[in-house]
Amino acid sequence: MSLTQALNSAISGLNTAQARIAITSSNISNVNTEGYSKKIAGQETLTLDGTGAGSQIADIYRNVNEGLLREVRGELGKAGREQVRYEFFHRIQTLFGTTQSDAAISQRINDLADAFEQLGVTPDQNSPRIEAIESAIQVVESFEKLSSQLQDMRDDIDDQITDEVTTANALLSQIADLNTGIIRLKNLEQPTTELEDQRDQKLNQLSKIIDITTFSRSDGSIVIYSAAGANTLLDRTPNNLTFTQTAGFEPGTGGSGLSLGGVDITDTLRSGTIKGLFEMRDSEIPAINDQINELAGELRDALNAEHNKGTAFPPPTNLSGNRIVAGSDPLTATGAFRVAALDADGQLIATDSWADISLPTTPATVQGLVDAINSSDAGGYLTASLVDNKLVIEGQNGNRVSINEMDSEITTSDGRKQGMSHYFGLNDFIATVKRSDTMTSTAQSSSTTAINATASSFTISAGSGILVGGVTVNYTATDSLEDIRDNIRTALQGAGMTVADSEEAAFIVEDGNRFRLVLEYSANMTINDSGTLATKIGLTEDQPTLSGNMSVSAAIQNDPSRIVRGQLNADTYETSNAVVNPDTAIPGLVPLTPPPLSQTLTVSGAFTDVTINYDNETTLQDVADAINNSATLTDNNITAKVVFDSQIGGYKLSITDADGDAFYFNDSRLPNADSLTTILGLGINFGVHEGDNSAALSLSHTFERTDIDFEATDGLSGERTSLTDYAAGIVATAATKTQVAESTYEFQSGLVTDLSTRIQNEAGVNLDEEMSDLIIFQRAYSASARVISTVDELFDALLNAV
Repeated sequence: MSLTQALNSAISGLNTAQARIAITSSNISNVNTEGYSKKIAGQETLTLDGTGAGSQIADIYRNVNEGLLREVRGELGKAGREQVRYEFFHRIQTLFGTTQSDAAISQRINDLADAFEQLGVTPDQNSPRIEAIESAIQVVESFEKLSSQLQDMRDDIDDQITDEVTTANALLSQIADLNTGIIRLKNLEQPTTELEDQRDQKLNQLSKIIDITTFSRSDGSIVIYSAAGANTLLDRTPNNLTFTQTAGFEPGTGGSGLSLGGVDITDTLRSGTIKGLFEMRDSEIPAINDQINELAGELRDALNAEHNKGTAFPPPTNLSGNRIVAGSDPLTATGAFRVAALDADGQLIATDSWADISLPTTPATVQGLVDAINSSDAGGYLTASLVDNKLVIEGQNGNRVSINEMDSEITTSDGRKQGMSHYFGLNDFIATVKRSDTMTSTAQSSSTTAINATASSFTISAGSGILVGGVTVNYTATDSLEDIRDNIRTALQGAGMTVADSEEAAFIVEDGNRFRLVLEYSANMTINDSGTLATKIGLTEDQPTLSGNMSVSAAIQNDPSRIVRGQLNADTYETSNAVVNPDTAIPGLVPLTPPPLSQTLTVSGAFTDVTINYDNETTLQDVADAINNSATLTDNNITAKVVFDSQIGGYKLSITDADGDAFYFNDSRLPNADSLTTILGLGINFGVHEGDNSAALSLSHTFERTDIDFEATDGLSGERTSLTDYAAGIVATAATKTQVAESTYEFQSGLVTDLSTRIQNEAGVNLDEEMSDLIIFQRAYSASARVISTVDELFDALLNAV
């Protein structure tokens, strides 16, 4: 080797050592820089014509474990999803409170129960009434607050999705720019490690937002996919994600999804903050709203069912319904109810100021019921009418009005059975507008999978239009929600509705990531299902917005005395016409020709009807004995006795239910004057007693019931329990989900930290190693410098020798 070669080799060694010292210096200066990976300069022998000519820097590379990087990105996406879920579940728990919190909905209902319990003890005092009203207002306001704030959260989520999409698109653009820079440097044979570090940082940030996978090209660029390669986010240029915010959420509505190239990819997301946000917006929060709605509906129905059974004292001058009806609306009804005109003391205005209205009326419509009331004996003292499409019963000349539902049952459009007053909402405590021109199913997880209802049919009927008489819709066990919608449309078109109108009458709406079947018509509808479909899909007149649209009756707020106390008499009957001898035939009873002409007196109530036969030979004692000898009646504590009444100058019959339960009579001979009830004057002789607090006690017992049937909702199974226990279950479920979300988030965060630590241990800068390398490179630099110095001396010696 010549001196020149030796000099060149030494210079190359000097340059190599200098380059490696520079890289080591950069490593040391970036020891605390996030995302920085240790740079390693490879060193290789420099040859010239097969002869060693020193050394040179080979590739500058990073000591990065790509497998660990892929793993940490996957876990970052999971951690991002769980972080979002925890943050919003924590907000929900704060909104709901704990089961011990005074502001929790379960505690509000407990407070209402306490208020009604006190009201049941002292119903005549104003203070307990005010307390019950205020407690009820707090409950309905809590429902409204929960409903509105849950929807506000969905609005907040939409804002966050917008921000995350904007960030993701910015990251994709930055990664695309880094790709371009890496390709350029690689073509110039320049190091690309710093740009690769920056790109890895951007990829990590992106992976927390949306699940990604990457593919590396030979030119150093990468391609980014999501959903395991299903969606291309970045090739040579980025494909921007798009999202349109929803202009305000309401219960039962959905929002827009995430799109890529005009295609909705929401369902393909597997992890990331965007995935968690969509889950909370479209699944978790709507499910919680369903739970609140179920509780609100059952609370409303339970309280109103009891309140409509009673009457205030003094009775009100009018009763106004909450149900929107038309006179032509058909009614599916059975049993009978009692209506009476009373004075301020609860006494009958006259002996005939009351009437029992048998159901169904003729015709079996709302107008038929109105006409039946007005044409009855009570119709001379009160008036029934439709005002603003609501049933109103008003006393004439200042008379008071009272109703006893007895065993009346009117079937709602969704198959529930309610007493007459409850159905029309004549004496509701919790006011909501009832109507059935819109029917909505419960939320279904899919619109295309089979509902698995037993094959059968249902009939949709209404009081006007093509639905008069009913339209029958057939369905099979394999039908999906979309199939049912199409079946309804086909049936409506077969009845004469246009295709366009049928599509507006039956359609499916998205409720988050769930689906609801909606029926809309110009009149109130009734659904009669011969099978199980209506039950399976929960077709109901109650809307998803119910919990946010309840209030305490304005009439009760304005006049607390309208809270019911007692019941219109239907448990105590007496005859008003004297019988001289109770053991001889009742005079004037049914015609003598042709003898014997047998008639029936039917006793009805919450038991199997009991029929008592009578003819012109029947005595007063016979009637009493027939009642007392009936096992059905005595089992229900209904007894009769014959007593002498000096005021009427003879014997009379007294019939009572010791439990205070309602019962009534139907005389087959009516309206003839020789019927048993007319001859004896059998009926009630008072309306309601001031001291009667039976209805107030029944209201308080509502909260003790453990048989309220709650339907299954997402997150809570169906069960029979009490109002307070179900409310506590909602609060407890929210708390449990928060704890689970927190635990899962902490686990995922810990996993990300562990993986990041492993990556840092492998790819990060170790100061001890760098300082050791610095000494080695310094010595190499010094040695190369020494070689140069030695060669220089040799050159000097050579020149001097010449």
